[in-house]
Formats: sequence, structure tokens, C-alpha cells
Amino acid sequence: MKKNKQRIVTLEQWAEVEICDGRTKTTLYPSNQELAKKGKDMDPQPDMVYRRINFRGSVPIEYYWTTSDPTRRRRGGHCIQRMSVETWLKVSAIEELRTGKHLGPCGGILPRPPERGGCDCPQCTAATARLEAQRHRNTRPTA
Repeated sequence: MKKNKQRIVTLEQWAEVEICDGRTKTTLYPSNQELAKKGKDMDPQPDMVYRRINFRGSVPIEYYWTTSDPTRRRRGGHCIQRMSVETWLKVSAIEELRTGKHLGPCGGILPRPPERGGCDCPQCTAATARLEAQRHRNTRPTA
């Protein structure tokens, strides 16, 4: 699929998750505070937050929400979260309150933007349909 020329302004964050001495350790690059400051200073303002989560070794129980596949849980790997800036601000505030400051689900990822080549995987297809239904509900005339 040919990429559109429109530019999506994105904040990006990398999360390293590992088990050290029997405890789950989550490290963010940049931290939520640094990312929020960067977003405020950007012109134009960001459209979305793209978070990559890397599980070194295995997926800790705190992150079982990322996969139900026992092989992936045992071997580790990675997952992504694409979310609106508004959603990221909400989930990052909750994460700051969570013991260990572990990441949590964001309530449904955004699909890969058409401007970045789009994606036809089941998750992106479902997310696109969810967003279209939401747009349709928000644009219906009210009586």
C-alpha cells in the first residue's frame, strides 16, 4: 500500500520489562514525565503515542494482559500500544499510581495510520471498525 504524504506527528516511547531478583522491573525511555514535556513543546502537537514494550526473557504476570499465548509468555518478545495523546495521558496517570509503576492496557489500540502504510491484521481491522462506528455515532444528527 502506498503511503500518504500527510505526516502523523507521533510521540514514541520504549519500555523494557524484565524480571530481576524475582521482581518485575519496568523502565521507560523516555519516562512518562519526559514524554509529556516533549509533547507539550512540540509544534505541531502530536497526534498519537506509539509505545513499544519489550519483554526480556519472559512476560511477567503483571503483563499477561498483553498475550494469552503460553509460548509467548514463556519466551518474551514485544508488543505495541498506539493510542491518542488523551488516552496516553489518562493511562500514564494510572500507571504512576500502580505498584511498581507497571504499564497497563490502554483500552484498545489505534490502527496503524494509512499515512504510515495502514495494516490489515485482525487487531487493526477491528480497531478501524470501532473508530468508524464511533465517528458515525458522533456525527448523527440529534433530535
